[in-house]
Amino acid sequence: MILFFLPHAGGSAKSYCSFKRFLPASLKVIPMEIAGRSTRSSEPLYNDVSDCCSDLLECHRKSMESEEYAIFGHSMGTLLACELVRQAREKGIPEPKHVFLSGRCSADESATIFSAGKDTSDDEITEFFFSKSLLPKPTAGAEELMAMLSRILCADVRMADRCRFSPEEFRFACDVTVIYGRDDEMLSGFDMHGWQRMTDGSCKVYDFSGGHFYYQEHKEAVCRIITDTLGIN
Repeated sequence: MILFFLPHAGGSAKSYCSFKRFLPASLKVIPMEIAGRSTRSSEPLYNDVSDCCSDLLECHRKSMESEEYAIFGHSMGTLLACELVRQAREKGIPEPKHVFLSGRCSADESATIFSAGKDTSDDEITEFFFSKSLLPKPTAGAEELMAMLSRILCADVRMADRCRFSPEEFRFACDVTVIYGRDDEMLSGFDMHGWQRMTDGSCKVYDFSGGHFYYQEHKEAVCRIITDTLGIN
């Protein structure tokens, strides 16, 4: 079985490489790389979730058609998971056996961080992430790298903020597992069981101590949930 990882805003495939340490060799781990970063840095960034997922689907279609697979998406990655599966269904590509949805409220709820929406400046977006310790403060000599990371982050945030799904438009056919950090300020006031509305299967919810990137402290436990859920040793 394949486990595809979908990144958070500003993230890349490298964000999930360390998960492999806690997952069995029998599970093929494939972090999906979005255009505009890391190994695809020469490609333009996407500003639309539908276009982004259409590209990812074509990149990984053969694998999705040849093997059973599951998906793990964190934050923006949960929205990408919804759109990816929606398009797979539309194109007759097999759907996942399970989907793991991490660090975001249900896709039918607005998790928009900035009230100004598309008019929010890049500086306001990056300063918010700095203030919440969700982005490392720039260090001397790393200005060019930070400028690139900020450009990717801002494009992703705007792309995610424009995306919304309703249960009438899309629902997963498989069971889903929701995982989040109890101290995640971006989830304050949301009921994570709301993801049940977005699936025809079951919805199991797990919470951990920690904030938005709770899994950095609980990677082994999160991977245990993955393997136990998929029945893989």
